[in-house]
Amino acid sequence: MLFVYGLLLPGEKGFESLGLAAHVRALGPERIAGRLYHLGDYPALVPGGAGIVRGDLLAFTEPGLLDKLDAYELYDPENSDKSEYRRVRVDLLESGRSAWTYAYNRPVTNRPVIAAGSWRMPA
Repeated sequence: MLFVYGLLLPGEKGFESLGLAAHVRALGPERIAGRLYHLGDYPALVPGGAGIVRGDLLAFTEPGLLDKLDAYELYDPENSDKSEYRRVRVDLLESGRSAWTYAYNRPVTNRPVIAAGSWRMPA
């Protein structure tokens, strides 16, 4: 399972361009502890802490889809320190389960916080 919060949300640019509708099942809204930061065209997630991030939970219907998503998110498991994002496990607040998500792997200094915790409702 994958927690998505930005361009991989159903209906968003990444979800559409990767054709994810044919390869995932949307399980509905979910929340995690963390903060979202505005990077311009897409958000950055820093998991943990006191904030709440709202997104959706996706289940995979195609084996190997994580490799495709890793490439989209510029995550290289062999060189994670240099990757823009890291794929990490997070605890889901609604269901009590855990899932993969992509966490930003760069400093967020001077980046505006998305106070609502939702890419779709950034105010």
